[in-house]
Amino acid sequence: MTSYTKDRLRLLLIATAVAVVAVPIIVSTVVLVPDLQHVNWKWVRFTIVTIFFVGYCLKSYWRARRHLRFWGILLVVLCVHFVGVGFFFYTGKGLPLMIFGPTVGLEFGLLALSVYHFLGIGPSGPRHQKDHDLPQTESRDAV
Repeated sequence: MTSYTKDRLRLLLIATAVAVVAVPIIVSTVVLVPDLQHVNWKWVRFTIVTIFFVGYCLKSYWRARRHLRFWGILLVVLCVHFVGVGFFFYTGKGLPLMIFGPTVGLEFGLLALSVYHFLGIGPSGPRHQKDHDLPQTESRDAV
């Protein structure tokens, strides 16, 4: 098995384990809370978008998962997400999806800039390339 396949298999196993733990907790909370007569769909929407956001961040920066700074940056971005976006869900009906989507995109941009600045890792590879790896272009003045 290649290291890429091992990493993907490990991610799948971790995601399955999280789901096996999280789903019963969520279902039991809905069933066992006596005063809960209905599901508040704004929080379901917030939770689903947040899960996809975290999954996409981890997928994009899987290479950086071994850096403690990456987890610190991701934690800060998630705090911004929960406090900033969560405020609108707590005080009202939440954000419409047409605003919620671009807001999460901006949060991903914040994560990308922070990881690139502090770790030198982009979603597609390391920051520094050697000059001989870059394609050579001709100058306009050399006609």
